[in-house]
Amino acid sequence: MVDFRNFIGKGTASGTPLNIFAQVVFFVNVGGGEFVDLGPQQAAFKGKIDTVFYKGDLSLTLKLLEGGKAEINLNGSKATQATYTTSGSKLSIEAKFGAHEQVISFEPGGKGNVETYLSVTGSKSINVHLAPGTKPAVS
Repeated sequence: MVDFRNFIGKGTASGTPLNIFAQVVFFVNVGGGEFVDLGPQQAAFKGKIDTVFYKGDLSLTLKLLEGGKAEINLNGSKATQATYTTSGSKLSIEAKFGAHEQVISFEPGGKGNVETYLSVTGSKSINVHLAPGTKPAVS
């Protein structure tokens, strides 16, 4: 079984304030949030986004199960079917919400891999970077 924490930015923990950045022409801060739960097989993120493409809450809970199965809830909608795969440092979850399919991906990135790249594609799409709200301590 994979450890979800391997697919998010280094130093990110439950309760860590995160800025949400989206690329328009360059990256701009479009909101904030935090992982309210973050463990090896489960995570819960809550935040708010304000862009021309999407404005409102961004809530995501997920649980990774045996055999590549997953349970996922995106903005209050529970997926009827969900599976996950990994490729290198990227975790991808294919989920069906009613008649709509979404792919949700997590991958660490940015300088020092302290950011989390979060991509939601399908009937609704948004690609953001979750960056630490405060700069991490230099070690």
